[in-house]
Amino acid sequence: MTAQPSYRRTARSPRSTATVVIPSTVWAAGSTPIDPDNQWPGPILSRAVDEFSAPGDRVLLVPSPAPVTRGRLALMPPDSSAALAAISDRGREGGIEFGIPGTDRSADLVVASLLAPHPDPVAAADRVAGLALAQLSEGGLLVVLARCTHSATGVLADPAAAVVAAAQAVDLLYLQHVIAVPLTGDAVGPHCPGTPAPEDATATVHTVVHTDVYVFLRPRSYGSSSEPQGFARERELGSTSSAA
Repeated sequence: MTAQPSYRRTARSPRSTATVVIPSTVWAAGSTPIDPDNQWPGPILSRAVDEFSAPGDRVLLVPSPAPVTRGRLALMPPDSSAALAAISDRGREGGIEFGIPGTDRSADLVVASLLAPHPDPVAAADRVAGLALAQLSEGGLLVVLARCTHSATGVLADPAAAVVAAAQAVDLLYLQHVIAVPLTGDAVGPHCPGTPAPEDATATVHTVVHTDVYVFLRPRSYGSSSEPQGFARERELGSTSSAA
């Protein structure tokens, strides 16, 4: 596999699209088995932050399910403290999205986890896309962590369709699907220990060995003052040609 440059930026603003090159589509995620109870796998979160943000950027985590609230107090999920520490160690400003109404749009990167079981995957994906739209700055990126699961009868449930449809419904651009896998030497695995055995003994169960990483872009508004120089120059040339 040929190493390629990533989405890292050398300056906080503006986010130029001129040097963006799609990074590797397969990530090594350590050698330990997938922990089905960890919604922020350390190697995957760290790689996402490194690939899709720059030092000084604001990185927002969107956990699933939604954090529990007591009055105006929101309770942080127990595994989020380590995730925020990993973000801070990389020189980024980390935060948790608690789903409080309002539009901020100052996040450079939103990382959402759909790894925890949810009774309605479509609703969960819609929630993530809506929060990302409200919080992402123009040119910001949404990264969604998800994983295939199985029903009691062994039917494979793939979150890809729900995640992509929800993001595109709020006009986020689908950039890439990354596969993150644990590696032992040159072998992929081991499988997720939380994979349930089907009630139907004759059913074939797909072995879960990877985590899906979906990447989306919130595009810039055409003509905004912060648009990349190339787009501004294109508009200038177009106006000159029209005048001629």
